[in-house]
Amino acid sequence: MSDDTSLGSMPLFAGECEKQHLGKGIHMLRMWANVCIIESGDGVALFDVGLPFHGPHIVEELRSLTEKPVLYIIYGHGHADHAFGTPFILEDAERRGHPRPKILAHEALPRRFDRYRRMLPYHEHINRIQFDIPEGIPAFPWEYVYPDETVREEASIRLGDLTLELRHARGETDDHLWLWIPERKVACVSDFWVWSCPNVGNPFKVQRYALEWALALEEVAARSPEVMLPGHGSPLVGAGTVREACLEVSRALRYLDQQVVEMLNRGMWQEEILHSFRWPEEFSESPYLAPIYGHPYFVVQALLRQYHGWYDGNPSHLFPSTEAEVAREVLTMVGGEDKVLQRAGVLEEKGNLQLSLHLLDFVLAGGKEGVEEAVKKKAAILERLAGEEKSLIARNIYLAGARELRKRLESSRPGDSG
Repeated sequence: MSDDTSLGSMPLFAGECEKQHLGKGIHMLRMWANVCIIESGDGVALFDVGLPFHGPHIVEELRSLTEKPVLYIIYGHGHADHAFGTPFILEDAERRGHPRPKILAHEALPRRFDRYRRMLPYHEHINRIQFDIPEGIPAFPWEYVYPDETVREEASIRLGDLTLELRHARGETDDHLWLWIPERKVACVSDFWVWSCPNVGNPFKVQRYALEWALALEEVAARSPEVMLPGHGSPLVGAGTVREACLEVSRALRYLDQQVVEMLNRGMWQEEILHSFRWPEEFSESPYLAPIYGHPYFVVQALLRQYHGWYDGNPSHLFPSTEAEVAREVLTMVGGEDKVLQRAGVLEEKGNLQLSLHLLDFVLAGGKEGVEEAVKKKAAILERLAGEEKSLIARNIYLAGARELRKRLESSRPGDSG
């Protein structure tokens, strides 16, 4: 992202690309997900290779810089926007008569690819929501190029006169690598840096690791990089800037981790922790921690998931009744749907949108005559919340929910039989 940390300043999924030169033989293609180009001696290494449809553009920009062969492709991690432009790079090598690039990744990455292939429809579904991808446009890659060699904790390779040191750490994924080039004092860190509150606790995705992310940033800072190339957004330049940025985000993650651990040790349950954790003003105002993608609430959810089981402390929830059964009893008790809808409307007018949503859910789950009105009200509130929400992930969840409700409304109306 640009220095103003606005998500809207990021290049879009398709088309836009800014080529940046950051020292001898060090280049970055700033796209939705960045591509690092390292050139030395008789060859090139690519660190992260974008989305599938970025492949042709990556090759075009690469060949505007150099005709040298790509000797290494390094996956910073196995997410769709970092490891799937590979086929076009391989095709370019074959077309030019270059040797096939060697593909390197962490040893956990092949298992990730296996899971993606097994659960492709699921990942299509959740990515369509998370990134607001319209129907008819593929939402997840289907072509997988597995690594030739894998790294466990660390590895070192030579590229001309440069040393490429690969380091493993868990953070956004369990298969994350970052790259240190000591001769250039450059760190390529993939999604350990994204100009946002770290994307720990993504509502759709598997476990992510806050404390380990903090440790990785501290390790990066300890190398005193002059340049840090992130997974998304603009580079950080200057040893002081890089150190400050890494340690501030690390401190924030450690702060949340320590809070959650202390509250669990005091016997507190999830709901109380989620409604009582603190996010200090210094972090709220930090240019490095803007909640425009990740969010501190998501981070706490991830920590609870990592350190705690699913039981929430209430025995009523151990083997719960369905929401519909509970809703029907509540509606009967209060005297019908109209009273719940009326109260939901009062709460909405007072600005208590979240509590209004909960009341509307009773009607949606257990009501009859008032369901259509509840659908309309809930969709409108979700759209209103989306308009106020900074986090792209949360905003798109609200918008997807509103769309589904409006589809439900349309499908429930009689069609034109004429």
